[in-house]
Amino acid sequence: MRWPAAWTDSSALDLIKGSAIDYLLIEKGDQFEPVRTQARQAGLRIGVPGEAPSGVTPVVTIVKGQWPGVRAARFDAGRVTAGPTGDPWVDSNGWQIQLSAALHPRAAAWVNAPPPENFRASSGAYLIAVADSGAYGGRWVISLDSQLASGLAARRPDALDIWKKTAAAAGFFAQRKAWAGYSPAAVVGVISDFAGDNEAFSHELLNLLARAGQHYRILPKDNAPDLEGLRAVIYADAQQPDANLRKQILGFVEAGGALIASPSWGAAPGAAAKPDDEGPLFVARSLGKGKIALAKTPARDPYQWANDSVVLVSHRYDMVRIWNGGATGSYYALSPDRKKGVVHVLFYANRGPDAASVRIAGRWKAAKAWTPDGPVETIETEYHQDAIEVHLPQVPQYVALELE
Repeated sequence: MRWPAAWTDSSALDLIKGSAIDYLLIEKGDQFEPVRTQARQAGLRIGVPGEAPSGVTPVVTIVKGQWPGVRAARFDAGRVTAGPTGDPWVDSNGWQIQLSAALHPRAAAWVNAPPPENFRASSGAYLIAVADSGAYGGRWVISLDSQLASGLAARRPDALDIWKKTAAAAGFFAQRKAWAGYSPAAVVGVISDFAGDNEAFSHELLNLLARAGQHYRILPKDNAPDLEGLRAVIYADAQQPDANLRKQILGFVEAGGALIASPSWGAAPGAAAKPDDEGPLFVARSLGKGKIALAKTPARDPYQWANDSVVLVSHRYDMVRIWNGGATGSYYALSPDRKKGVVHVLFYANRGPDAASVRIAGRWKAAKAWTPDGPVETIETEYHQDAIEVHLPQVPQYVALELE
C-alpha cells in the first residue's frame, strides 16, 4: 500500500491491522518517522514510492498501469470524442500483468495505478482496482484518493465502509495464492519479442485482444513457444522469424493450426485457399490440415488485427462467453495438472449485474462461485458435452468461478 501523504499520525496504522497488507510505501521525510517506527514494530516492511522494493521474495516488477474501469466519454462543445482504441472502452491492466509474467516468470507484478485526479471514491471502483490485478496473478499497490484518505483519517463511516471492502478484496486474493500459479487457458498464441520496433504494436495488440474477449497465451519468441492446445498463433513482428521458429510454427499449421502473420513473415508455403476464405486484409493459404492468413500490408493497426483475428479463429472456439454482463472482462486459468480451473469475471460498470450467465469451455464436473464477501450460494449450473454454463444471481463487480 502507498501510504497517503496526509497521514502523519501513526494511529492510522490501526486501519492496516489484521489486513493482508504487509508492505508500505512511505514518502521520505522526518514527519513519517513515527509511522515507520511503529510499522516496523508491527512487522510491516517499509519501502519508498518510486524505488524498487527491497527484502521481497520473489523479486518484484513494478508495472506502470492505469486506473481500471469504463472511462467516461469526453464532451467537447456538445460532441462526444471517441475512437476505436479510446473512450468509452474498458481500461484493464490484465494484459500488462500477463506480459510481465511471460517476460519475467520469476518476478511478482505489482501494479502502480493510482486513482485519477478529482476521483470520487466508491467501494465498487476500489474492488475493481484490486480484482483487475489480483485476477491475473498481480497485486495492485493500494493507492487512496485524497477524499477517501481524509475520510479515513476522520473515521467517517462511509469511508470506513469503502476501506473495509477494499481490504477484504486484497485479503481474498492473498488467501488464494495458488491461483497465481495457474496457466492461462488460451485459443490464440501471440508470438513477439515485445520490444524495440515491435513494442508499440505488440503491446497494443495484447490490450485490444483482451478487449475483444480473446483468451491468449503470450509467447516470447526467444524461447521455444509452447503451442500445445492452441488453435492459432499470431506473428506480427516486423522481422522474419528465425529458421527454427519458422519450422515450429509451420509444423503447428500442418497439424491443423492457423497462422496469422504480416508480410514480414516472407513467402508462405502451401496452396491458395478457396476464394471464400479471402478477406480484404488477408490472403489465405492451405498447408496440411491448417491455414495461413497472410496480411496484404504491414501490420500498423492493432485494432484491426485484434478484431480480425477473432473472426479468423471463429467465435465457436470462445473460451468464455458472458450474457447480460455489460462491460465485462474475464481471465480463465488452469492448474498445472489441469484438473482445476478458475474463471475471474469482472464487471467494469459502476455496479454488478442483477443476473448474468457465463459459459466456460471444458468438461467440468462442478463449479463454485466466490466473491470477496464469501461464497455465492444460489448459482445454477448446466452441463454440456464440451462446456459448463453458470447462471449467477445478483453479484458485485467481481466474481470467481472455481471449477473441478
